[in-house]
Amino acid sequence: MFLEKLKYKILLSIFKKKKKLLWTLANNLFQNLLSAPSISVLKLSTNTTLGKKNEKIFVTNDSYQTWYIMNDKNFHKQFIDKVKEVTNIDKNYTFIDIGANTGLLTKALLNSSKNINSSYLIEPDKDNFFCLQHNLHKHKNIHAFNFALDINDGEKKLYTDQNNKGNLSFNYEMMTLKSDKLNFMNSVNNYEIVKCKSVNHFFNEVNNENNFIIKIDVQGYDEVIFQEIPENILKNTKILFIEITPLQSKKFNLEKLKSKLKIFSKINNFKGEFFSHNNIIDSSNNNKEPIDLIFTNE
Repeated sequence: MFLEKLKYKILLSIFKKKKKLLWTLANNLFQNLLSAPSISVLKLSTNTTLGKKNEKIFVTNDSYQTWYIMNDKNFHKQFIDKVKEVTNIDKNYTFIDIGANTGLLTKALLNSSKNINSSYLIEPDKDNFFCLQHNLHKHKNIHAFNFALDINDGEKKLYTDQNNKGNLSFNYEMMTLKSDKLNFMNSVNNYEIVKCKSVNHFFNEVNNENNFIIKIDVQGYDEVIFQEIPENILKNTKILFIEITPLQSKKFNLEKLKSKLKIFSKINNFKGEFFSHNNIIDSSNNNKEPIDLIFTNE
């Protein structure tokens, strides 16, 4: 027993300041086993934006988003605060989460907002979708869909990041970004074939009696999704969050994008800095870092 305790103390002392590295190594160590673990269940040790103390949440065993979930008491709080700032507490809203991952952003938002009547979540990855269903099973009016959105219905190759289950993309370039120090783990052979539903068909089935809050985070395909959303939906959207990731291989319809951008009266980042339509178009193709933008209708 003494030797066992000593081994753990030595191990913890070595990785005390490198716990994320330890988490990464542990995850990768089991990848080649006959039954490799892909999902973990975390128990909250205190109240957080994701739930109350002792509540359990489901996450995928990656070394990026899950690590921050494990260490951030205010996960997604910046997003929640911005929604509260823009929306009216006396009005009801419908939340659309495109690229919902494990559903924890939706969960955090619903935990703090009482005026979201229904939520629609789109997530193509099976592990993420499994977690999503379990994380949101106590919430009402959840509509979850295990497919991707695209221009047309069909099937498509979705590339998967071996270190980050939040980085799933139709564009392989997303797996090779220099900002990801572990991108050497990825290859063109890491992908899954997923079902796709056209953006137009999807939104035709969404109940539009309330104003919308929309979040798009689909790893380099965001502009395509945005350009395809029906105009009547965007005009009824109070706030839209979108991540713009510059990629050399990115393709979108410039005229469609410009047309849809005109619907929104104000575009800022989370720092409050103003972006013009031309700024956004330039940001889609240059070599700068990804930016999170907020579109609002006054």
